[in-house]
This record gives sequence, C-alpha cells and structure tokens, in this order.
Amino acid sequence: MIKSIRHLLGGAALVGAALMAPAHAASVSTVIDFEGEALVGLYIPGDPDFGSFRQSGFVMAPDFDFGTIDTVLGLSPLVAPTGNNTQFYFNSNDGGLMLAREDGRSFNLDGFSAAFVPQIGVAQNIVIVAYGWFADASQGGMYFGLGDTTTGAPHPFGLFNDPVDFSNFTDLLQLEFFACVLDTNVCGTASRNNAQFAIDDIRLSTVPEPTTLALLALGLLGLGWRDRRHTI
Repeated sequence: MIKSIRHLLGGAALVGAALMAPAHAASVSTVIDFEGEALVGLYIPGDPDFGSFRQSGFVMAPDFDFGTIDTVLGLSPLVAPTGNNTQFYFNSNDGGLMLAREDGRSFNLDGFSAAFVPQIGVAQNIVIVAYGWFADASQGGMYFGLGDTTTGAPHPFGLFNDPVDFSNFTDLLQLEFFACVLDTNVCGTASRNNAQFAIDDIRLSTVPEPTTLALLALGLLGLGWRDRRHTI
C-alpha cells in the first residue's frame, strides 16, 4: 500500500512539474528577415507558383496586390527606403502581407522594422497596420506611424518593438501587415495605390510544445494508478 502511494505521488509530482513547465517555459524567438537568394522575386496573390513563400516555419503570402523580396537596388525606379542594405519585403500599391505558422499553431508578434515607399506625386498621411486573428476567434490590430509620408523623399526604416505596443499580439493564428491613410479616420480614405511599404525583421515568438518529460510523467502517473488499484 505504501509503495503504491509513493508511486502515485511521485507520478503526480512529475505531472505537476510537467504541466507547470509551459507556463514558465522560455518562448522561442524567430526573426523573419527575408534573406536568401531563393526568396528573391515577385509574389502574386493566388498564383500557384509564386503566390507564397516560407521561412523559419512560417508561410507568407501577398494579399490583394503583388509584393517583391529584394534589396533597395531592386526597387528602382521607386524611391527606395534608407537604412537597410539587406533583403526585405516590398508591399506594392494597396496590398498586404499575410503570415501564419506552417503547422497552424499560435504565435506572438514582438516587433518589426518598416519604411514608407512613396508614389511620386501623391501626398497622404500613411500608417502601417498590424492586424491579427487570434486563437480565441477574436481579431484586432494597431497602426504605427511611418514618419512624414506627405513628401516624396526617401524614408528610413523604423524599428517598432515597444513591449507595450505588442502586449496584445499574443496567441495569433494569422497576421497581416498593410498600410492605409490616417486622417479623421483610420483606413477611411482611398490611398490611390499610395499604401506602399517595405518591411523586414519581423520578430515572432512561440511557446514550445510539451516536452517528452510531460509524456514520461503521464506514463508514470498511469503506472502509479495501476499499482494502487492492484494493491488495494
């Protein structure tokens, strides 16, 4: 009897530790940096061959309008952003960039870098929006300023990583980045293909799946319960 109870308590203790572990487990960080020659190119919404791309366990796709992955040299004759000599994603006209995990699990958004890419002769106040669909079936987003977008001058990449801004971007199932006009309303005025931006270094994080320890603990608990039943 004593032996079986010790087995049971030992198994329960391991299960308790295993079940508590995810709450304290360090998240795994991922940066989508669009690097690699294989990613360079034009991406078209819905195209069977060039409608999506993958990096670091995430799948991304252009929404509504085309996008490209390249460096500033690849944006000519557009006014390319400054402060980034690496590859990035350029979102054309009024399109967006969709993002989700390949395995369908949830993730968090922790930050990103972005810059406005102006259309010549169009002067509007453009902001970038991060909009998410969450695991609890809710959705919502936040907009971020891109500086003075009423000029046709080159715009520098800005870093957006304030933890306060991203505290609500947890347990996401899908995420979209797009830009729109900010005046008396957000996204209430047509942008006339001026909602263009470049984005890079999208910072994401996930909580790891339960480890083998959790499965082992559940097995030990089952053994303890079986021993108790046989002993009593």
